[in-house]
Amino acid sequence: MTRLSQEPTLEGPPHPLVAALADVVAPGKRVLVVGFGSGRHLPHLLERGLFIDVIEEDPQRADAAIAGFDQHPRVRIARARYDHPLPFDATYDGAVTTHVLLHGTPRTIASALAMVARQIRAYAPFHLTLGSQRDPRFRTGTSLDAQTRVAESGSEAGIPHAYFDAGGARALLSSWKILSLEEHDAAQTAGRWAHAPNELETMVHWFARITRRRSDH
Repeated sequence: MTRLSQEPTLEGPPHPLVAALADVVAPGKRVLVVGFGSGRHLPHLLERGLFIDVIEEDPQRADAAIAGFDQHPRVRIARARYDHPLPFDATYDGAVTTHVLLHGTPRTIASALAMVARQIRAYAPFHLTLGSQRDPRFRTGTSLDAQTRVAESGSEAGIPHAYFDAGGARALLSSWKILSLEEHDAAQTAGRWAHAPNELETMVHWFARITRRRSDH
């Protein structure tokens, strides 16, 4: 397995939602990253002086991430399910996920949101992406329910993806305070480690910035 450097040079700049999170969380605070992916976001967060906890469900990516950052004093990484209690004893000043909540069904995504809500401070920022029903993939594949499709071919064949219209996205996030919710073409922001170039060209994601209300804890 290839060992990642402590602060690796990975694909491109961080996702805009990661950069936005780093702009609003003060140095020295601790943030939660849900899904390691290629690891491209961690260097930017570290440059801003943040402490970072990462959970990654995929065993190979989790092992590579743990091996690559095991000596970094401001990074903790654990293999864990996204809809289960976190393995870290911490309360977070911010959280971000750029791909995890694209996958699964509305029910599993709601469970992952609830997990974050239990351990993020009231009014702390949580930045995330959701699938949009304007994405052409919503009209292909096998239907599991009104919002979930399973691709039959391509790099994510067999993986359920949930897609939301504006009303569905707001309903999913109804227990949070929504600061912004915008649709964006994802050709330049989705992970190139997970998708072929022709798949990236037509992707559409919701970019959401939300905070936990005090009563949700």
